[in-house]
Amino acid sequence: MQLPKKLYLDIITYIGVGISMGSLVICLIIEGLIWRKIRKNETSYLRHVSIVNIAVSLLIANIWFIIGAAISDAEVKNPPACTAATFFIHFFYLALFFWMLASAMLLLYRTTNVFGGGLTKVSMLAIGFSLGYGAPLIIATVTIAATAPDNKYIRDNAVCWLNWDESKALLAFVIPALSIVVINLIILVVVLYKIIRRRVGTTAAQADERHVLLVIVKSLAVLTPFFGITWGLGAGILADPTNEGIHIAFAFFNSLQGFFILVFGTLLDSKYYSYYCCIIFCHRLTILLCFFRWLQHDIQCIQ
Repeated sequence: MQLPKKLYLDIITYIGVGISMGSLVICLIIEGLIWRKIRKNETSYLRHVSIVNIAVSLLIANIWFIIGAAISDAEVKNPPACTAATFFIHFFYLALFFWMLASAMLLLYRTTNVFGGGLTKVSMLAIGFSLGYGAPLIIATVTIAATAPDNKYIRDNAVCWLNWDESKALLAFVIPALSIVVINLIILVVVLYKIIRRRVGTTAAQADERHVLLVIVKSLAVLTPFFGITWGLGAGILADPTNEGIHIAFAFFNSLQGFFILVFGTLLDSKYYSYYCCIIFCHRLTILLCFFRWLQHDIQCIQ
C-alpha cells in the first residue's frame, strides 16, 4: 500500500529531526567534556564557542519546529501559538547561520592578523554574540512587527512558518541565509589562498594555530555548501511547489543538519580523537571496576 504524500514526507522529516536532535545532544556533551582542554588555544576556544552556539541554536529551532508541527496538526487552530512558534523558529534558524558567519569571520581575522595583537578574546566574544544573536533578533522582530498586524506573518491553514503568498515574509529568512552562504564561500577562498601562500610555522604554537585554522576551513567547507543546498532546495519549493522530488530532498537535508554539525563541526578535529577514546575507555574501565567490586562484595557476603 502506498503512503499518502504528506504522511511519508512527515515520516522522513520526523525521523531525520530525531536523528538531528540526538546528534546535537551528543555534540554538546562532547564539547562539555573537552571544554577545559580547548581553552588553552584562543582560536580553538572561539571556534568551539561558535560550534556550541550553532548546535544550541539548531537544537532549540528543532524543538520549536516540533511544537509548531503539533500546533499545525491540532484540530483547533491557535494562531497566536503558531505565531510564537514561527518567531522562535525564524530567530534560531537565523542564529544558526549568523554563528556560521561569526566562525568564518574569526577564520578570516586569524588568517590575516599575522602579527598578533588586535582584538582581545572578550572583544571577539562580544562581536560573536552580537552578530550571532543580535542580528537574528533584529531581523525576526522587524519581520513580525511589519507583517503580523495585517495577519500576513504566518501561513494560512499550513505548517507554522513564515508567510510567502501574501507578504513574502519568508524572504526575511531566505535572503540572510543564502547571503551568508555566499559570504562564507568567498571567505573560504580568501583564507585558503592566504594559508597556501603563508609559510608553515616552526614553533609549536604556530603549528597548533595552523591546525585549528585548517579545522575551521574543513568544517566551513562542508557545512556551508550543505546548508546552502538545504535552503536552496527550500527556495526551489517556492518556485515549484508541486515538485515532489524537491520536497523529499529538502526534508532529507533539512532534517540531518544536526548530524552534519556533529561530524564536521566536532568530530572532524583529529587532535581530539585520542581524548575522546580516553574518555570512552576510562568510562568503560570504571564500569568494569565497579562491577568487579560489587561481585567481590557479593561473594564475601555469601561466604
